[in-house]
Parts: sequence; structure tokens; C-alpha cells
Amino acid sequence: MKKISIIGLLFFSLNLFSQEMASLKVGDKFPGFQLETIDGNLISLESLKGKVVFINLWFTRCPPCILEMPTLNEVQNIYKDRVEFISITFDQANEVNRFLAKREFKFQHLINAKDFLFGDLKNTEYPKNIILDRTGTITFLEGSLPFIKDPKTGEMVPVSHPFLKPPLEKALSQKERQK
Repeated sequence: MKKISIIGLLFFSLNLFSQEMASLKVGDKFPGFQLETIDGNLISLESLKGKVVFINLWFTRCPPCILEMPTLNEVQNIYKDRVEFISITFDQANEVNRFLAKREFKFQHLINAKDFLFGDLKNTEYPKNIILDRTGTITFLEGSLPFIKDPKTGEMVPVSHPFLKPPLEKALSQKERQK
């Protein structure tokens, strides 16, 4: 775990210099998509309209992505009946299935999304967490979850799930806006 934490913090630090979040910002409509699920089905942004959606951008060899998964799983457990939880990766189904055989990540997985991630989103930062309101508008946009020092172990760990409660509750409380 210590090795992953050090690698994760290094990766996170390097990303601070290369953040190009200008392509997405709070208040923007999230770009439309139709992507393949790990089960071979298709899901589109249009099919999610009317729902609050939590999107995590990740890939299987991303140390900070892996470090924040337990926190994201906690959030999914709390809000699973009121929020759609989706992960989007450029990885192929076989890579994601191998990963999920060893680690738990409770989100619905959209795979093979290289063109969408690098083209439509112009994303260069992983992980990235995005909350969409019921109209598909971005209400929260954050790179990796912030890290804090664990008082018991002294290791740097992602913040706990209450960090995500305010933006999720805000998105859930908003009535559907007029288009």
C-alpha cells in the first residue's frame, strides 16, 4: 500500500502541472456519448437524462485511481438508489475484467472510450470525478480526491466519503431546469 501511495502521489503531483480542465467546467453540459458497457451493451448520456450521474474517469494502471476506489465504493453504497454511478475508461473489456477480478469497483463500467475521453472530453488527467445534474449539466468537477494524512498510519490517503456529500446532495436537491 505504501508503494501505491508514493507512486499515486507522484502521479497526482505530475498531473497538477498538466491539468487541462478548460475543456470541461462546472455549468457546462456534459458532451453526449454512446459507449459500450463491460457487458457489451450501449449506454448514452440521453438515457441518463432525469438522473443525477456520478462519473469517474480512470484506467486500470492508474495508482491514484486505485487509491480512491474504496472511497468511491463507500459513496456508491450510500447513494446507489438515488444516483447513477458510471466509470469511463479507455481500457478494453479484458483488461477491466482482469482488474475487477482482483479489486472491487462498484460503478457501471464503460469501456473502449479512447475517442470520447481524448477527443470529445480532451481529458489528460486521471482520475477525474464529475457530477451531473438531472439535465446533464456539470455541477462538480474534481481531479483525484484530495489526500490527507492518516493519523494512525501516517500514510497519505484519499479523503473519506463525506467530502462528496455536499455536491451530491446539491445535485439531488435541484429541480430539473428548463432547457
